Amino acid sequence: MSILQRKAQAGKQEHQARAMSVPKALRVSIAKIADDVFEMALAVIGATQERCEGDAISDKVEEGALLVVMDGPQGIVGGVMVGPELVGAMIQQQTMGTVSKTASSERELTSTDAALCAPLLDAMFERAHALLETDADRDILCPYKFGARVEDKRLMSLALDKSEYHVIKLTIDVAGGAYQSALTLFLPVLEKGAGLVLADEPEIKKPPRTLEKTVMNIHADLTAVLDRVRLPLSELGKLMPGDILSLNPDAFDTVEIMTRDRRMISRGAMGQLEGKRAIQLIDPNAATKSSNGGSEDLGHMELSPVQPMNSAVSEDVAGGLPGMDIGAIDHESPEVSDLPDLPDLPDLPALEGDEKLPDFSDLPGLSDDDALPELPDLPELSDMPELPDLDGGEDLPELGDIPDFKIA
Repeated sequence: MSILQRKAQAGKQEHQARAMSVPKALRVSIAKIADDVFEMALAVIGATQERCEGDAISDKVEEGALLVVMDGPQGIVGGVMVGPELVGAMIQQQTMGTVSKTASSERELTSTDAALCAPLLDAMFERAHALLETDADRDILCPYKFGARVEDKRLMSLALDKSEYHVIKLTIDVAGGAYQSALTLFLPVLEKGAGLVLADEPEIKKPPRTLEKTVMNIHADLTAVLDRVRLPLSELGKLMPGDILSLNPDAFDTVEIMTRDRRMISRGAMGQLEGKRAIQLIDPNAATKSSNGGSEDLGHMELSPVQPMNSAVSEDVAGGLPGMDIGAIDHESPEVSDLPDLPDLPDLPALEGDEKLPDFSDLPGLSDDDALPELPDLPELSDMPELPDLDGGEDLPELGDIPDFKIA
């Protein structure tokens, strides 16, 4: 080999060392995505790449691993095998926000586990494909998307029906050296230029990292009920567009917030906020008071109508009191014979010993021999003038002009 050939060979090896190969692109992508999107530590500590026949795929599949079919461009299909330790770490990080230092116990993996691992797989293919420099490497690592979970190795071999595949096995360190797991890719060997080349690195959407955030992002449909109207089925069938239904006057102040299963979760008052319809929520258990501090709101209570009372007296005078038959009242006093017999009074006890009543004979005018004192004679009233006799038709004397009294 000449000196020029040796220099060219050395330069080629140096360039290949700096070039972004498929295993290197996967190693950088997994570490970056795990840190930025999931806030967890994943590191590729080993990578191998080989080719194998399509019929030998089932021999590469391990029992207990998560098997996923990936959809590629132009209808091509690839496969991924995720170790159970990595699956458990992804579930713990997205549900609890942390990864335990020990690998989770073996269990049967489900479609839910596959859905929680899907964001990592989609982002890994997209980012790694954008990092590759040559078209040959881009044909190997196309931007695959999560397709579906496969239950066993037989179905996996049936889904991967190409004649030859690239098998890329990555050894992944989980949680900073706590334990290790494996991630194996089964990618079909394509013709040159068959893959999809992306010009720019796609933006990776960050999924919720915890179960709490995932649940709180779920959309809930609520219904605002203004009022309830009861109609016979015959009248209900006659309703047409444009018909008017009467509502309670306080319907906008007693709005009920209902779920899809007709369960009330709150009450509120309807109004406007920044030009849009809005409802101000209140505590459903609190008593709704009137604006002047009156009694509770009884708008939703169905009270039976009060029947008017018959009255023999005018409503203007008696105010609706019931009529009374006054003639039926007995005004006669009851006879003495009709009164109940009173019990006889008991005899008074006799005075004991020598006790006697005191002698009151010395009081004046109380003895039988004493007479009442004589009253003095009244004086004669002969000097008083005699009054005129009015029986003879004489008129009263004239009083003359009496001055007018000024009444204040």
